[in-house]
Amino acid sequence: MSERPEISLVMPVFNEVASIDELMARCVSTLTKMGRTFEIVAVDDGCSDGSTELLLKHHQAEPRLRIVRLVRNFGQTPALYAGMANARGNIVVIIDADLQNPPEEIPKVINKLEEGYDVVQGWRQMRYDSLWRKTASRMLNLFVSCAIKSKMRDLGCGLKAFRREVVDRMVAFRHHSRYVPAEMVWLGAKVAEVQVEHQPRGAGKSKYSLWNLLHLNFDMLASVTTTPIKLIGWLGIFLSVIGFGMSLRIGYMRITLGLYSELATVAALFFFLAGVQMIAMGLVCEYVSRIFVEVQNKPYYIVKDVIE
Repeated sequence: MSERPEISLVMPVFNEVASIDELMARCVSTLTKMGRTFEIVAVDDGCSDGSTELLLKHHQAEPRLRIVRLVRNFGQTPALYAGMANARGNIVVIIDADLQNPPEEIPKVINKLEEGYDVVQGWRQMRYDSLWRKTASRMLNLFVSCAIKSKMRDLGCGLKAFRREVVDRMVAFRHHSRYVPAEMVWLGAKVAEVQVEHQPRGAGKSKYSLWNLLHLNFDMLASVTTTPIKLIGWLGIFLSVIGFGMSLRIGYMRITLGLYSELATVAALFFFLAGVQMIAMGLVCEYVSRIFVEVQNKPYYIVKDVIE
């Protein structure tokens, strides 16, 4: 494809063999109905379940499908940036491969983008996720929105549309701790949200366990703010004041009542403060480890090949 298409649809794929056939059919149908030139950029993020072979099969039947293969699994965000770096469209749309964001909603974000916005993000008002996951997501949205000083209702929606110039600036970044909503806000992009449908996962299983989600969310927080370290500092001051007050109380009780043993309380307080200290040290080490990764200057991802 020599000419630049109007729309590039980027979708990271990691072991989604059960949904690829339906995903491709619905994406091609939706984009064709829009009557505009397009390409689909599928990023093979180290698939090991037959997804690669299935994508190659679709590539033979659909010349507008381009496959970016990474040398191994780097994770969703690096795969997403690899896709955006290889996308050629004037408008770049990203979507997850699990079909929870219906491809039929793509025109909504594109139409909203053409109202004069730089980025349009989907807003899943009705979510088909577990209660704990929705609750954690709302709390994270609130915290990160305050940290990046941007009011967005659904930072985690996988359906977004970008103008070409925004994508060019984002892929020029060289740091490793990346969080797409934070990057587009930092760039000063004019962002809008549009309500989109959300569906339960029809096939396959989620790649995010509870531990993976916790690790991902901490990566997000560490990439946009140093607030966790500051909170630990304020907690330390607060606990120090409490400890000082307790020591005054113990001294008063001993003076007025004679011998007064609070060994159990002191021991419990000691272990509690030791735990807080370890948590604080762990947070500092997390940030230091990110500095270590950055100074190594390793690539964010490595492309094995691009199948045109």
